[in-house]
Amino acid sequence: MSNLDLFRHDFVVSIKPEYATRIMSGEKTVELRRRFPYGTVTGARMYVYASAPIQAVVGFAIIRIVDRIPPEEIWEKYSSVSFIKRDDFEAYYAGSELGYVLVLDNVTSFKKPVPLATLKERLEFSPPQSFAYADDKFKNLVHGLQA
Repeated sequence: MSNLDLFRHDFVVSIKPEYATRIMSGEKTVELRRRFPYGTVTGARMYVYASAPIQAVVGFAIIRIVDRIPPEEIWEKYSSVSFIKRDDFEAYYAGSELGYVLVLDNVTSFKKPVPLATLKERLEFSPPQSFAYADDKFKNLVHGLQA
């Protein structure tokens, strides 16, 4: 384990189903965020929580890099792999000087998505508005249910 591993956190990220499905299929290779921790997330796992109506953790990906750049540059570099319409993109980043792009690798879909009801019952989990840190209890539960 390197020193960076001691500071790296894995994340649970709430994503609309239309985008979560594209991430899990490998089509969408980036996740766009207005805010995200920056610096020690390279190599972290991003668990994909697909929001309503799916309401389940459907898999995870490895965060290869986090690019922190102005929205116009995000559009130029990543629009072809982000699957967002220009109007929605502009509305999302309105008023932001910088945005965050999570570049994803090694996408793994869960054979059995972990429903919100199970997460609430066993972990008192509430879906994050944007993201939350994935603790060991969370990771053990979602991976344990795949066996």
